[in-house]
Amino acid sequence: MSRKLMTNNAVILFVCAIIGGCGGSAPAANDEVKAKEPVTLNFFAGQNVFVDFEKFIAEPIKAKYPHITLHLIKNEKGSDYGQLIATGTTLDIIYESAAFTVDKIMTNGLEYDLDELMKKHKFDLNQFEPNVLAQSQNSNVGRKIYGLPFLVNKYVMIYNKDVFDRFGVPYPKDGMTWDETYELTKKLSLSDGGTDYRGFNTTPNLMMLNNQLSVSPLHVKEDRAEILTDNWVKLMNNLKRFFEIPANNTVLPIDDFSKGHIAMTVHNTNPIANWQSSSPDLKWDIVSAPVMKEKPGIGFKPATLALFIGKTSQHKDEAFQVIQELVSEKIQLNITKQGFGSPLASQQVKQAFGQDVPLWKGKNTKAIYFLKDAPASEPRADGLTSVDVNFTSTFNKLVKEGLDVNTALRQLEEDRNNAIKTAKSDAK
Repeated sequence: MSRKLMTNNAVILFVCAIIGGCGGSAPAANDEVKAKEPVTLNFFAGQNVFVDFEKFIAEPIKAKYPHITLHLIKNEKGSDYGQLIATGTTLDIIYESAAFTVDKIMTNGLEYDLDELMKKHKFDLNQFEPNVLAQSQNSNVGRKIYGLPFLVNKYVMIYNKDVFDRFGVPYPKDGMTWDETYELTKKLSLSDGGTDYRGFNTTPNLMMLNNQLSVSPLHVKEDRAEILTDNWVKLMNNLKRFFEIPANNTVLPIDDFSKGHIAMTVHNTNPIANWQSSSPDLKWDIVSAPVMKEKPGIGFKPATLALFIGKTSQHKDEAFQVIQELVSEKIQLNITKQGFGSPLASQQVKQAFGQDVPLWKGKNTKAIYFLKDAPASEPRADGLTSVDVNFTSTFNKLVKEGLDVNTALRQLEEDRNNAIKTAKSDAK
């Protein structure tokens, strides 16, 4: 054999080796994935995971990426943020409220900008509802994307048909205003047959934090609270009046709806399954949450639950692949069929809400997306101090102590300003 022929044959053999063999079949698409080294990622749930973790998160990921195993760590006694960090536990993926990006993620030094990974994997942010994505971006001063939206708690008005039927009052409708809801509440707050019926209930703190006017309790440019304002007064007065009705003068635990004596409750849909389970004969349905008359068609700010990649993760690329898959239309469709709100703009996903759950059969599920999400609050300027603002105690002062709204808000503002001063002093 000539030297030239030997050389040509060698080149051919080399090329064949590179492309996987000449004349043979191409490798299966999954061969490369299957050949990868096994990786276990810690999936830390900073919030309750209402979705079946194994069925709708771990198993679909294992099917897509056989080399990746997700290990669930719940935020509970002995395994909260501080304890896990102190023991050197790596948090690869973190499931947390987008609103807690600063308080939980950044305060613990876990933030990781997803920009480069999104570029690498050609991730399209346009798949999300704009206001949902903005809620994640505006949760930190640089509007960086540390977490991608995964679920959204959808707020609606749940009503008890039996209470309405008992008093001959027409059922509420989608698109009702707070004023119309207030009039219904007055008709349904009374005592009958030895039972005290309540027209309305809610969780005031959630109504304030996710408010429909998109206002923040912390000043966006200065290091101080900003609570004694016209918009906050309007929001508090709007809700306060419901609990000034003589037979509706107490904020009850949200789960009391299942006892059958509350006509209407504004809340997210998460507890409904437990209510139905504890009271199988409960006849309920939903309509869209009440709207401010000056903001028709606008619901609450999106209560977004996001997936973050921990800064200390040694497997950021794999973690991003997991997150990318979990927010894909395929998996989101399966999750929303179980009755969970999705951050995606896809109409197919929205229309599938609750389809696989008997709980939602025959219910007015179009109410879930009847309203547009209120815009996210403006992001605060860089370097400002973040403190928790809880309206529960303030609202109790209005209802139980008869304090006027201006005084109650002033006290809360002063208290949060003192908290900011303390936090800044402790940081020195």
